[in-house]
Amino acid sequence: MHIRRTRRAVTALLLAGALIPATLTTASAAEAPAPAAPGVTIGKQTTDPQRVRDFWTPERVARALANEKGDRAAVARDAAAAAEAAEAAGARARGSAPRLTAEAPQVLPGKRTGVAATAAADVPEMPVAQKVPFPQTAPAILVGKILFIDDAGEEHGCSGASIAADGNNTVWTAGHCVHPGDGRGSDGFYDLVLFIPGYKESLETPGEYEAPWGEWVAQSFVAPQAWTRDKDYDEGDMAAFTVKAPTGYTNLTDTVGAFGYKFGYGSDWPDIIDSGFPGEGYHRTDMDGYTQFYCTGDVVDAMDWNPLDNRLEMNCDMGAGASGGPMATTEGQIVGANSHVETDDQDQRINDHLYSSDHGDQAVAVINAINDAN
Repeated sequence: MHIRRTRRAVTALLLAGALIPATLTTASAAEAPAPAAPGVTIGKQTTDPQRVRDFWTPERVARALANEKGDRAAVARDAAAAAEAAEAAGARARGSAPRLTAEAPQVLPGKRTGVAATAAADVPEMPVAQKVPFPQTAPAILVGKILFIDDAGEEHGCSGASIAADGNNTVWTAGHCVHPGDGRGSDGFYDLVLFIPGYKESLETPGEYEAPWGEWVAQSFVAPQAWTRDKDYDEGDMAAFTVKAPTGYTNLTDTVGAFGYKFGYGSDWPDIIDSGFPGEGYHRTDMDGYTQFYCTGDVVDAMDWNPLDNRLEMNCDMGAGASGGPMATTEGQIVGANSHVETDDQDQRINDHLYSSDHGDQAVAVINAINDAN
């Protein structure tokens, strides 16, 4: 696989964003008539919410973190195989039709209005992830840990983020964090799915975790059929799910806020902030799965010479556990979600490239479907 290496100079407002109330927009198209939206798969988690919360003991969370490295290797293998198969198959029915778009701004906790103070600064691209400096304040608390079990009952973990949507209780993540992409449709969604914004390791009892902003149990899932049916890493590895507020909370957006989104506007983005909860990274030994890290820099079209592959590529050394974490603009709008890395035949990562599926028509279809479900 040949990946473009050129990068533009980065000028980022680090960890800053325009924090303004959300006015959700529905899908639109650059030209009329509007193209039909891609198909999505909708599923439900019917397990009693308290049972889900009770299941995730510190020991089970530790097993989920331990399994993340194997998950990363499996996802990388699948993504490489899918890319080779697509290249061998030649042209696919993509790319020439008008594109759908959808957009919403970021929301402050409690629906407060205002604009965050910013200071212009020229900063270099930061591919070596750093710890988030203020992990228990917005916007860091919009990002959280996702926990789930697979069909074999094994524990796993990902990252995800609160996103602006009707109902104010929605999380955005990667498709492989909620569904194996094996063609089973609505029956294939994982069980015991839990979202913990601002998740962290306990300072008093290392090896245990804390949920300062509550434990939010998944309710309804939406993922593209491009993922659930076709396991398409180019444009399908994304999903959204609604959550149930724990006792004492109103909704997720009022509690921690919500990222906005900008879907369908291409794969090249300057000044992106990428965050998640990695348990390991490229040539890193200091990531534990409990600590939120972030990278900054430009995102480019992974293969700008190939119009059939519009994945987002960013230089960022976060690895296992960061899957599903948001790639977001400094205005707080999600444009991608961490999906996969590149590995060799021994499952060893070969560079610091981190990829997201193209967040175009498929992402628009997902966010519109999750809004319709609320």
